[in-house]
Amino acid sequence: MKDRINTFNILSFAFGFIAVFSITTVVIPLFCGSLAIIFAILSKEGSLKMNVLTKWAAIISSLSIVLSCIFAGNTAYLLATDEEYRSKVNSAFEEIYGVTMEEYMDILEQTYETGEVPEEWVEQLEQMGY
Repeated sequence: MKDRINTFNILSFAFGFIAVFSITTVVIPLFCGSLAIIFAILSKEGSLKMNVLTKWAAIISSLSIVLSCIFAGNTAYLLATDEEYRSKVNSAFEEIYGVTMEEYMDILEQTYETGEVPEEWVEQLEQMGY
């Protein structure tokens, strides 16, 4: 019985640790933070008290989830409202992928509507190995 509680404590702490240090990636903290909170709850096994380490893992995981959502929301807000920020993102996107983010979104929308990938993208995807 004691080994199971220790295992959940360790898993909770490990996933909480991963959630904190991947906070800017949005998806990883949501997944790992949720798992950390679930393992923290499971570590109680019906008792009212939780290990101190597990409490901190649950608190830090919750904060990681909240901060990750705030970062994502702030980025979406800036993309929607700040022209200077959007132009910086477009130039970085174009430098990396060869098209602006707005052109890329238009191509994705066209692909979604028609179900077919545009011809100019087929060649690029084949070169990238897709």
